[in-house]
Amino acid sequence: MIKSFAIKNEDLESNIFPNYYLFKQKIKSYSKREDIVSFSLGEKDVLEILTDGEHAGQKFVEEGALFIKNSSVKRYGINEFDGFYITHEKNNSLKRSKLQKDDILFTTIGYYLGVAALVNSNVENANINQNVVRIRINSKFTTPQYLSCFLNSKFVRFQIDNLFTGTYPILTYPKIKSLKIFIKNKNIEKLVTDSLILAEEKALKSLNLIKEAQELFLKSLNVDFSLVKKDIFYAVDYNQFTEDDMMTPAFYFPLYTKTTKEIAKVNKCEFLGDLANFKNGDEVGSSNYKSYLNRKESDVPFIRTSDLINYDFDTYPDFYIEESIFKEINQDIGKEEILFSKDGKIGISAMTTESDKCILGSGILRIIPKRDKINPYYLFIALSIKEVGIFQAIQRTVVASTIPHLREDRIGDFSIPILNDQKAIIELTATAFKLKDERKKLINEARLLIENSLS
Repeated sequence: MIKSFAIKNEDLESNIFPNYYLFKQKIKSYSKREDIVSFSLGEKDVLEILTDGEHAGQKFVEEGALFIKNSSVKRYGINEFDGFYITHEKNNSLKRSKLQKDDILFTTIGYYLGVAALVNSNVENANINQNVVRIRINSKFTTPQYLSCFLNSKFVRFQIDNLFTGTYPILTYPKIKSLKIFIKNKNIEKLVTDSLILAEEKALKSLNLIKEAQELFLKSLNVDFSLVKKDIFYAVDYNQFTEDDMMTPAFYFPLYTKTTKEIAKVNKCEFLGDLANFKNGDEVGSSNYKSYLNRKESDVPFIRTSDLINYDFDTYPDFYIEESIFKEINQDIGKEEILFSKDGKIGISAMTTESDKCILGSGILRIIPKRDKINPYYLFIALSIKEVGIFQAIQRTVVASTIPHLREDRIGDFSIPILNDQKAIIELTATAFKLKDERKKLINEARLLIENSLS
């Protein structure tokens, strides 16, 4: 069915997209309708908290309190494994920006502007940088689940895009407070809230199961990694070189080489190249990107390395590709494929689930297990372990210009330990990714409830 609407000549602007005018009309209309609850975030008593992080730079440490940058905030999720930490003492001193459960994080600047995610129990008590605001909604107006979902909707995306005219986009407090929120009815609000509460429960449980599987894997290796010396200074004898070696310091770094040797002493190991097939992602060209606001429901998410999050990928990224291009490229991605970042931040792993539909960028390698040789869930856990997948990835990484890169043929050289008893590891991981798939469906249901109720 084709929808049509008219625009007066005097209302025409430089924007050529019909969606621009459609949303402009809707915002005006919804603000006046008596059957829709509407309020601005700046109205009296709506927000209990609106604050950003400390503007001074932070000194990061290896272990401590989680520190969340704006790049870690994705639609409907916060990356818990970006690896930035501050001391607990510093975290406790930054009380204003210390997170509480059910706070909403909202990005305010640059590439990741206007993205919202709810704080769960895994990231409460973490802290944020100055490019993220912490929002706490007064429960008299709506729930944090509904507000976070609405902030990710096209209705808010339209408002944000129209707050800027040629200037460097920064969501200041006045701009955030100007955003209008709409609620069709209490039933929609409750359904969205219930779906996102359940989705959060499944997300937390899935990560706990993966952690349990990783711990079981490490224990079953029967290696005391604390005995592996972390030498800073080392030398390599020329006679140790072979023609397949990489002439980089990381390739001979004792922590990496000794860890692999210690694992192989007490475990049967096989090369990853013998256990799986590899396929690269594709570059579709920036001219084919469609923005979050201008996408159609049939458009397909374009996933880059920055979209890999919490052993999964962001199903609502910044860019989408038309379905016709998706069919033309025909990556034919199936469930239980392992995704492994080989550009930028090396060694981030994820796994596809049954409901996933996406186009993968060239910085992501698809590792497709040979099922007659290894179980996909077992291989995923092996590659997600620092001592197996990440150390070997960093060991073989080279910097091309300024971007770290891991070649596909080097990934095939990874040594994968093959444990005798894999059953519990596989069962835990399979359940975890089933929960992840269910979470995605719940989030999509909540998103569509808002979009369709206000269409």
